[in-house]
Amino acid sequence: MITRLLRHRAGLRVLALKGTEALAGAAMTIYLARVLGPAEFGVFAFGLATTMLLAIPIKNGASTLITKHVAIAREGNSDEQAGPLLAKGIFLSLVYAVLLILGSVAVFALGDGQNAFISSVALFSFALPFLCITGLMEGVLRGSFRPNAAILIGTVLVPLVVLAAAAVLTEQLKGQGWSFAIWLYISAAIAITLLSLVLARPFLMPLLAHAKNDRMRNAEWIGLVAPFAIVTGLLIFNRQIDVILLGTLAGEEEAGIYRIAAQASILVTFGVQAIGHLYAPYLATADSQTAPSKISGYLRKSILFSLGFGGLALLGLALVGKLIITLLAGPEYLPAYPIMLILCAANLAVAANGATMQALYMQGHQRKTAWIFFASGMFSVVANTILIPYLGILGAAIASSAVILSWSLGLRWLACGVWQLSFLTLTPRHQE
Repeated sequence: MITRLLRHRAGLRVLALKGTEALAGAAMTIYLARVLGPAEFGVFAFGLATTMLLAIPIKNGASTLITKHVAIAREGNSDEQAGPLLAKGIFLSLVYAVLLILGSVAVFALGDGQNAFISSVALFSFALPFLCITGLMEGVLRGSFRPNAAILIGTVLVPLVVLAAAAVLTEQLKGQGWSFAIWLYISAAIAITLLSLVLARPFLMPLLAHAKNDRMRNAEWIGLVAPFAIVTGLLIFNRQIDVILLGTLAGEEEAGIYRIAAQASILVTFGVQAIGHLYAPYLATADSQTAPSKISGYLRKSILFSLGFGGLALLGLALVGKLIITLLAGPEYLPAYPIMLILCAANLAVAANGATMQALYMQGHQRKTAWIFFASGMFSVVANTILIPYLGILGAAIASSAVILSWSLGLRWLACGVWQLSFLTLTPRHQE
């Protein structure tokens, strides 16, 4: 009973942090949108979305792999790859970030300097080294059964710091526009990277000490990370490509309005994200013999939690969404309301899967998962490219909702095949 209570409290803490993440992200988005206006904010949103895509291989892919191996090592299962993976990851992530900075600046220099989208990406690229290192530290903390600290540095503190700085420097933000907002974001990323190193230090030092005696080759590290980078990259690609294509095909103002709707709709999935953070190290340590029954139990519990949270979030946004958008962002952003509801409804399909995606990652099925996201990504590009010119932001919402539904069903189908589970109930088939 005590163990259950502690886990319940841990779950509540994680959920509270994910709720704070939602509020922080939404508050930053709304405040910047209100101060900058739809067009300027659209440029900022385009640069941020592109930078998040570029950071995927390290911040999401390598981080997930490190979570898995650190969790196994801390459970006493003698995983000797955790330290070398982390040491080589720090080195290669910095190399990767520097190359992207040089590439982005080169593209900017070769252009005429008048394209605001290219300029925003070039400026945002200077945040990449810090985003990558923070992502690796997030993996260390999550694998060390410290989900709260991982969430704080991973997704909560950066928008909070940007929001606080923007509130203090509002006049400068109005005067200098999106470029000043990007510098605020870069400064916040630097500060949170330093904090992440401090928080991860007790777990970091033993891992790096072990790495001194067992160095990993570059090709070996890339081979291990690539499947995780690809699958998480494709997931985020599916989440960001609509904003990028909308900005390219429809313009800055439409991208800014759509960003408000997309940011709010993510609230429906925060129950999934919270339970995923909590369950990740436990899913990683499930052995092959007990995996089907153990994972089935985790998935069914996570679905109840995720759907309950997601349903309440959707109901709340449906009832007071217009009022919130008008009061916080301004009446010029009201076209985001129906878009938000469409995306919220689609995200309920994600909630209906619970921690399925996390279970597939942690149990080594990332290659099969990648094919699902790859197919959905191609579908997303085609659907958005066709619908946006005719329907604008509504077309982007319809295309993205169809994509979310497609990969959610695909993941459920894969999980049921891997662990022999019922598609409807996710119970082991031999129990039916």
